[in-house]
Amino acid sequence: MKRILHILLFVLFTATALHGQGELVRPSEVPQDLRDDIIGEYFEENYSLAILWEHYRTETLILLIVAVGFIIGVRNYAKSLARQEQRIFDTLQSNAVIIFDRGADLQMINRAAKQLLGLDEYVSMSEDYKYYLKNAPSPEILEVFEEVQNSRHAVEREVVFNHGKVMRTLIVKAYPLYTESKRHDGYIMIIADITEAIEKDRRVNWSGVAQHVAHKAKTPLSTITLTAQHLEMVLNEREDNAGEETTRYIDRIVGESRKLNEIVHNLTRLANKEQMNLLPNDVNIVLQNISDEYRAKVTQNVEIITHFYRNIPKVGIDIAHFPEAVENLLDNAIRALGSRDGRIIIATAPGQWINRPGEYVEITIQDTGVGMDDEVKKSIFRPFSTHSKGGTGLGLVIVQKIIQEHHGEITFNSSPGLGTTFQIRLPVTKY
Repeated sequence: MKRILHILLFVLFTATALHGQGELVRPSEVPQDLRDDIIGEYFEENYSLAILWEHYRTETLILLIVAVGFIIGVRNYAKSLARQEQRIFDTLQSNAVIIFDRGADLQMINRAAKQLLGLDEYVSMSEDYKYYLKNAPSPEILEVFEEVQNSRHAVEREVVFNHGKVMRTLIVKAYPLYTESKRHDGYIMIIADITEAIEKDRRVNWSGVAQHVAHKAKTPLSTITLTAQHLEMVLNEREDNAGEETTRYIDRIVGESRKLNEIVHNLTRLANKEQMNLLPNDVNIVLQNISDEYRAKVTQNVEIITHFYRNIPKVGIDIAHFPEAVENLLDNAIRALGSRDGRIIIATAPGQWINRPGEYVEITIQDTGVGMDDEVKKSIFRPFSTHSKGGTGLGLVIVQKIIQEHHGEITFNSSPGLGTTFQIRLPVTKY
């Protein structure tokens, strides 16, 4: 640096001398040793920057401004390239993608990964890998990374967890990265949320099964029921009449046949693909009518309470099908209360969607029943998964289907001994 300043000072000094006093001497004519001695002696008595500032103030300012501008320009260009690269990375990847170097330091993370891990948009890149993965929705995500870190082999795992009152399924993949020379260079994690795909596939598969079973079972069940009822009538007409035990058996046949008919009806409902006739409705009025009907038929130990938001926005409702979803939830709440004293609360409130534009109306159905443990919560929306006596395991599946056909969503929260709360969110109509 000092050598460069020497040369710069000499050139400036010589140029100034030539310009101000005429052509005195050319730099090339000055002996090298003499030139070095003169400049060296001068530098020993003065600081380089002080010399530049004293004799060449304007030129020094110009050089400093140019140098600072160049540094700022290069820095901004590098930042612009990094931002552009990050934007492209965010755009191309719908899944969560995280890249670490071989020391497990974060190198790149896309927006989907930040959202999944609960990180800020402008996240620091200087923290330990555990800092980024500690708040992941499931601790298994951190376990997958540490496994690939220790084994240096690809790891793939299906992770199921309860997130935001909804059971979600992720496919977590982690791979070691190598250079062309086969030198270990880092790690990459790819996390895909396959919850919706699984639910869609399950609905499609069960729709076909339900349609086939319902079609095959409907006629035999009707025949069994009618035959049992006819047999009971014939026995009653005989002079000696049927015995009490025979009548009890016939009643059991009829009762079980009706249960099977209900299952067939529910399967038919699952397989039904008819278009919903969604019309603007005041959900408060619909819920008020349903709650009045249930108040008239529940036992004294059950209290039904309503809290309806005034001037609630209208939502699109198929009045022929939507009440079935609410009634299924109320039936479950009554079964959860059993014979003990308790209450069922039905409430409405407006809200704003987080994951999509627009507003919604939320319907809350809460009971103070027995609640559900984690094992039960994992399977409540799966067909034929029932934990209540006399249940078919199709009620909540049908509820979910009806709500989805209304372009809404249903979530729940439950704790053993504390009760269960279901939330239904329906989009506000634009009509």
